[in-house]
Amino acid sequence: MKNKFKLVLICTVIAAALICPLQSPAFADNNKALNKDIAAATKAPISKKQLALKFVMAMAGVAASAVVIYVGLSFYNKLFREQSEPVVGLNSLRTPENFKESINLFLEKTNW
Repeated sequence: MKNKFKLVLICTVIAAALICPLQSPAFADNNKALNKDIAAATKAPISKKQLALKFVMAMAGVAASAVVIYVGLSFYNKLFREQSEPVVGLNSLRTPENFKESINLFLEKTNW
């Protein structure tokens, strides 16, 4: 099943690469009217107000997607995640002072 999926995926990518050449210089050179329209649109001055508006819209999109991801992960944790392990006390954060103590601490934490 996996091999068939890989084969179909590879064939689709190859077909898309052959059918849709995105960087065709022949197309770009033949369409002079399109080139003039693009040049006129890219050379037009942009006001600071329009630039600020585009920036604010982009930041609003970032904030909205962050909220959507947060809400989605919260629902996932509540519905599909099992109970989390209890919080480990401060005793587990202490640093061993010698080699023997470090080995005992390791064995204690790994339940050997």
